[in-house]
Amino acid sequence: MKFLLHPAVTVLFLASVLTLSGCGETRTTGFFAGLSTTRTAASDTSAVYTTTAFTTQPAFDDTLMNCTFDYILAEPFGSSCYYEVYNGSMHIDNSIFAEPVILLSTAGLIDDGLVEAQFDLVDASSHCVVGLVVGAVSTQNFLLLGVNSRGQYTIQRSISGLWLPVMGLDPFESSRLLPYSQSGVEVSALIHGNYIDLRVNGQLIQVVRTTMPALGQVGIFVDGYVNTNLDRITVVPSE
Repeated sequence: MKFLLHPAVTVLFLASVLTLSGCGETRTTGFFAGLSTTRTAASDTSAVYTTTAFTTQPAFDDTLMNCTFDYILAEPFGSSCYYEVYNGSMHIDNSIFAEPVILLSTAGLIDDGLVEAQFDLVDASSHCVVGLVVGAVSTQNFLLLGVNSRGQYTIQRSISGLWLPVMGLDPFESSRLLPYSQSGVEVSALIHGNYIDLRVNGQLIQVVRTTMPALGQVGIFVDGYVNTNLDRITVVPSE
């Protein structure tokens, strides 16, 4: 009996090894893993600098913001953000790091309103995501509305750094509703009550229903291994 069980045990062992070897960090299908950062020193390639500057969200109200970065000292994400501003853009080079960058704006929504961001992708893998952060309490708790250059959209919720898929980026690219290989991406979120109208480059992609209004801090999301210019961030409260 002992001799007969030995091959079965061996087969089970090999199967478990193969299963474990298939596990590991995934990109879009497994969504995001690891820490987020609010600043990266461009001269340092050894590590991502994480900061507690926005552990408590910056003060915000529902005043109008339309930052086009024409002013070199523009600070829509507060004085702790050290990404350089020039030529009408904030240059966010996260191309050497796996962790996403999350920047929270000094403006937010205490009522319904519109949030938009215009990205110019300099260098990014086709599966990597850029987008808007809405309803943020911190850089670990928010709703992400993102898109990649494959033309796929994604809506995900981060709860204490744990990513939960809401919709989008499903198998067989059924969420690829946009042109492939986009360089310029405008992501727009119109928040009205418990609904968010997600538009990308002016096209309505999805109407998202949330359990409660996605009010609070807003900001942007830049995936790991992405180099992008942020040309504009706009916050317009409803009148």
